[in-house]
Amino acid sequence: AFCKGEPYDHYMTPCKTGSLGKLALKRDDFARTKHPIYSFAVWGRDKEVMCAMDNKSSFGPDSPFAFMVDHGYRNLFIDKDTRHSFVFVHYAEESSGPVPYRYLKDFTADYTDASGLVRRATYSMNVRNLGMDVKNTILPLEDEFIAKGIEDRFYVNDIEYKIIELKESHPIIVSDVINNRSRRVCSYIGQDDDPGVLGESMYRLADRLFPICRSITGEGVRETFDILKEYIPDLRLYEVPTGTKVMDWTVPKEWKIEEAYIEDETGRRVIDFKENNLHVLGYSVPVDEWMTFEELEPHIYTLKDQPEWMPYVTSYYKERWGFSMSQVMKDSLDKSVKYHAVIKSSLFDGHLTYGELVIPGVLEKEVFLSTYICHPSMANNECSGPSVMTHLISYIKSKRNRRYTYRIVFVPETIGAITYLSRNLEHMKKKVIAGFNLTCVGDNRDYSIVHSRYGNTLADKVLTSVLETETGSYSDYSYLKRGSDERQYQAPGVDIPLVCFCRSKYHVYPEYHTSGDNMSIVSPEGFYGAFNVMRKCIDKIENMTEFMIRGYSGDRGRFSVSTDRQCLEERSNDTVETENRPLSPDSKIYRVTCLCEPQLGKRGLVPTMSSKETYQETLAMKDVLAYADGTNTVRKLAGIIEQPIEVVRKVIKQLLDAGLLTET
Repeated sequence: AFCKGEPYDHYMTPCKTGSLGKLALKRDDFARTKHPIYSFAVWGRDKEVMCAMDNKSSFGPDSPFAFMVDHGYRNLFIDKDTRHSFVFVHYAEESSGPVPYRYLKDFTADYTDASGLVRRATYSMNVRNLGMDVKNTILPLEDEFIAKGIEDRFYVNDIEYKIIELKESHPIIVSDVINNRSRRVCSYIGQDDDPGVLGESMYRLADRLFPICRSITGEGVRETFDILKEYIPDLRLYEVPTGTKVMDWTVPKEWKIEEAYIEDETGRRVIDFKENNLHVLGYSVPVDEWMTFEELEPHIYTLKDQPEWMPYVTSYYKERWGFSMSQVMKDSLDKSVKYHAVIKSSLFDGHLTYGELVIPGVLEKEVFLSTYICHPSMANNECSGPSVMTHLISYIKSKRNRRYTYRIVFVPETIGAITYLSRNLEHMKKKVIAGFNLTCVGDNRDYSIVHSRYGNTLADKVLTSVLETETGSYSDYSYLKRGSDERQYQAPGVDIPLVCFCRSKYHVYPEYHTSGDNMSIVSPEGFYGAFNVMRKCIDKIENMTEFMIRGYSGDRGRFSVSTDRQCLEERSNDTVETENRPLSPDSKIYRVTCLCEPQLGKRGLVPTMSSKETYQETLAMKDVLAYADGTNTVRKLAGIIEQPIEVVRKVIKQLLDAGLLTET
């Protein structure tokens, strides 16, 4: 009852564990311990000591269970099997440290103590993670208990009695929890490394997330977190208000959509948001108008080169409305009739939501893991990352004596990563030794790495090594092929040592950012393959000493990119003996003036609507910004980003005019 917020009374709240407990509490020679969730009826020499305990956690180190172990108590079972009644194992679980399938949860309610005083009290219990399907087993432990003389069985009037020594049984249970992933104590999802079990679990989670209409803000994101918190109860959520300044960006208004459709004059709905949430341009403003096909057509988005699929399109930072459909569907529309375009949506001052989990290790140095939660119904592009990350968290938690601390975030892509960095950059620059951005990790067609800016970080070398040993083949992409949040984490001045990991890479697999990215292109095998690679990366880092990690400080050898000194030498070579002659324009060195990618749309430098086509159109400008880090001459920039120097000169002028570059 206390767990449901109902008042607890030390004398009046009944025992709910059976008739023996109820009878004991009716006797004057028994007394009740204080914990409102798991109390004991106590008689004998230690009654006063145990009833004086005020342990917050029912199975904590200051609980009666700990006292029983220290003082050699025994547990008597009368006609009960251990699977359903040996609750002492939960003390062993909690005393072993955090386990992946249970977590400490606080409960608060009114509490009337033995003196009749009423107060608002909070107590905790190590409860099951409901998303992990935890089932007690325990019975296999008894064979060892009996063999070692820890358990005794006998019968009286055909009723079975068991006595188990708690002090002697405790280390056996703890050993199973630590060294055997609790296999003799219970079963839970992810306990075994069986590809089928883990892969199916990740696929099922992605399938639950798939129907939700997410965007960079809104209830779809919160609904997604409601599901993820079933698996990660200690995931901490943050709400950042609309209008908050984050680097060069501002947190936008929150978007809410209730309904959207196009219907013809007969009332037939040509498309309906309820059938596929990709039918609506993300962040559409409301509309309710009858119009001709010619008036409607500018608001319809299709993919002419992929006519069977509809595109995923958004307009976060410029108000417009629109619909997405396949080219086949558009071609089938009657051009002579009118259509009713309806979008019931709203933009309002709200919040951007992101999630963070920090799993402590022995050292303060951190491994950083990031994925995003902001796209609507796309399986590989959206749902795979959170699903793999969720199961990876369980694996990290299961590792005993972790050397490193793990910082894990679920953020809306771009604006969420920028928001997180605006709050945590100083700490991360000091602590993070390696980072991995997870996206598009659910299909089974490829493995991919997108390297850091210069390809020289610990993360580059660890992921490359694992891909070489664990996969038959993989695709190796330079930072020029980036496209996810590595753009923010690796931006000049941010420089988190991070790479991006995918199965089939975004912008490469044909279904990317289309309605073709559905649950049919991902698979349990694909999910498990991604999980296994990341697990091996974690294992590899955990086995590295600090000395080994310092050895990965890295030069810029991967892409033969110049150092500061080399750039200065180029400047010198470009000058002539005449001291007054100005420096060659192509020997100048520039640095971007803001942290993370600047918001180019508000300056009119890129389109304000996002699609797979518009992204490609802006690459030259974004590449210049990515490598304008104060170390590369204009000539070197052109070589790095593989663009004609004339293009680079033009882009630099645009960026200088916009105040986004400064000469060093």
